[in-house]
Amino acid sequence: MEVSVIIPVYNAARYVRQAVQSALAEPETGEVILIEDGSSDNSLMICQSLAENNTAVCLLRHPGGVNRGAGASRNLGMINSQYDYIAFLDADDYFLPGRFVVAKGIFMSDYECGGVYEAIGTHIQDEASQLRWEKSQEMGGELITMTKIVPPEDLLKNLIMGGAGYFSPIGLVFKRELLSLTGLMNEKLRLHQDNDFIYRLAAVAKLLPGKLTEPVAVRRIHQHNRITAPRSTNQKFKDRFKMWKETYRWFRKNADQWQTNLISTRIMSFWMRYYGKQIAASNEIRREINKRIFLICLLLHMPELIFDPVYWITISPSRIRMKFK
Repeated sequence: MEVSVIIPVYNAARYVRQAVQSALAEPETGEVILIEDGSSDNSLMICQSLAENNTAVCLLRHPGGVNRGAGASRNLGMINSQYDYIAFLDADDYFLPGRFVVAKGIFMSDYECGGVYEAIGTHIQDEASQLRWEKSQEMGGELITMTKIVPPEDLLKNLIMGGAGYFSPIGLVFKRELLSLTGLMNEKLRLHQDNDFIYRLAAVAKLLPGKLTEPVAVRRIHQHNRITAPRSTNQKFKDRFKMWKETYRWFRKNADQWQTNLISTRIMSFWMRYYGKQIAASNEIRREINKRIFLICLLLHMPELIFDPVYWITISPSRIRMKFK
């Protein structure tokens, strides 16, 4: 088993050397692909040094050396990868020893396995970073993992609807051949493109759990994590809603009806969780009517739902529980 480890690099001069060294330390690592994403610090110089001093390290840049974001950078890495298995690592994170040992055993014992997901831990850089992390409420607990064993046929449902935890891209290794089914990451999404990609993988492949109680990699919490950057509640909603819209569009085009229904159900739940707080009604009938008004507003933002059977079932007047004495 040989793995292409893809590392997007943006303003990570302090950390990227450790990330690369942790990947090269694993015997399964066939290559490390660095994608320098238009950094304003000296990341490029460090990446050039790493590539010059190790033939297993490849350095790529976007045309013109511009910043394209994590999704586009991972795509460039995947397009140029040489080996049958792909793993992601962020430039400020690092693998732990034995990163691929359990995953390799699973792949070797189950030919149908398309990917293996495992737990990742957390390294908090300093007290200020911890405060920013806690305030953002965006990066979960100290151990990112699935909280129970989920059969692969139920994984998508559990990821979409919640209740069984989740896994990070840096805790995942998957077969490169799956890209013919999933496509590359959605470059329209500056945030959450990794979640969208994981949903696609869960829809098309048999993904199996590896180590769920001990981490195989570590994410670093510092004051420059993109996901913990200060954003208003409204902006967080918009960023997440944009992801759900793009996810729905991919599923509607590429997945079966049952899987698409999961996404549309989740979108309506997400929409109502945010806007439902504005519903003020003193009786059940009025509350149900108001819910449908807000769901009709959703149609203005996602007109493609007009063809979605779950949408029409949800807003059907027959679902209003009218009570007569």
